[in-house]
Amino acid sequence: MKKLSLFCLFTLFISGLTAQTSIRGVVLDKDTRKPIPDVIVQYGDLSNEYVSTDDNGNFVIPENNSTVIHFQCFGYKTRSVSKENLGVSNLVFMELNPVSLAPVTISPDEADKILKEVMINTKKKLVVEIPLAYLLHFDQTKLSDTLKNEIYLSYTTLLKSKELKKKLKKDKVPYEYNILDVRRLQHAVIPPTELYGAEYHASHLFSFGKSANNETKRSYTSDSSLIILEIKPLPGKKGWAEGEVIINKKDMTLMSIEVASVDSLMEAQPYKKYLERKVKVLRKIGRFEFAETHGKCYMKNCYTYYKFGMYDDLGREDEIVYHCDVNFTGFVKPDRIRKRTLSGFCQELFYLPDSTTKDFWLEEPDENVYIRDNDELDQAFLNSTYAKHKKMSNIIKAAIPPVALFGLFIVLFR
Repeated sequence: MKKLSLFCLFTLFISGLTAQTSIRGVVLDKDTRKPIPDVIVQYGDLSNEYVSTDDNGNFVIPENNSTVIHFQCFGYKTRSVSKENLGVSNLVFMELNPVSLAPVTISPDEADKILKEVMINTKKKLVVEIPLAYLLHFDQTKLSDTLKNEIYLSYTTLLKSKELKKKLKKDKVPYEYNILDVRRLQHAVIPPTELYGAEYHASHLFSFGKSANNETKRSYTSDSSLIILEIKPLPGKKGWAEGEVIINKKDMTLMSIEVASVDSLMEAQPYKKYLERKVKVLRKIGRFEFAETHGKCYMKNCYTYYKFGMYDDLGREDEIVYHCDVNFTGFVKPDRIRKRTLSGFCQELFYLPDSTTKDFWLEEPDENVYIRDNDELDQAFLNSTYAKHKKMSNIIKAAIPPVALFGLFIVLFR
């Protein structure tokens, strides 16, 4: 009996060690919610640091220093998930990658022309005059620091048609940001100057580098409804990135973008002087996709990842990594927006005081803040269209008297 008790204690001890030194999860199809077997789960930088999911989509990976876990499977889009997010939810959803026909390499001029057309068309189709809400999860780690910065932020974006029209051909979309809720879970003592100013909303991903040093392959899905552009740098050339752009062929608008820096090109870049340090970007990833409603489109989700290498004035090497998940949570009643504006840069998150003690990211959306039913949403879109036409009508009405007087003057004195 004593031996059996010791064996049970030993088993429990080993189980406890395993729980502490491994990460478990399940990979599911985003649409069917069924498990996906044979998914490659890459948890490190080495080629042998991966496992495959079993028949039930389960995986177990060892704890390591990587901050992002990559999931790859034939027929599905590659998915990258932060280790922290796996700690919150062990479910990973993967999206089917549309089957494409034989790709054709297109010229840089044609690639630039397509991308420019798609960006302009997408901007013209963006939801305007209605506030959209997003939930952001941001964290930043520093290799030499035991703490990290981790923040949850609920915020809205509002795009005014007048501002959009004025800045349609600019790279960045002129969104107005307002805070709904913010809560800091951890706060490391890292100077804000080390955040390097990247944005936490995808409005800055509406621009591309020139395609002269890239190879762009164009293909179509089997039903010809989507155009897929695969972008890679030419060998020996400094292309701006590699990735995939999916376009709705019907109206030539953007459905999704996934771009990543080219590691070899990043490594070749020199360190640059920044304050008292030498800094360079080692890795960056950007991914976002759109959804549609009422003939308009809006950003559905966004993920950005940056990794910086750094030397201080004493020659000590360090790394700073941050990633930011942003997900659409719903349309907001205009009268419930707090007038707490944001610029949209990561440094700003450093200074935001908590506005709540609640774990709002785990709660159901407040029905007093969000538009909850289709009738209410229909009315919101109707109001936004009416407001636009009313503004135009007022301009016309204001112009009629002087035009009429001018016409009368011409008749009388002709």
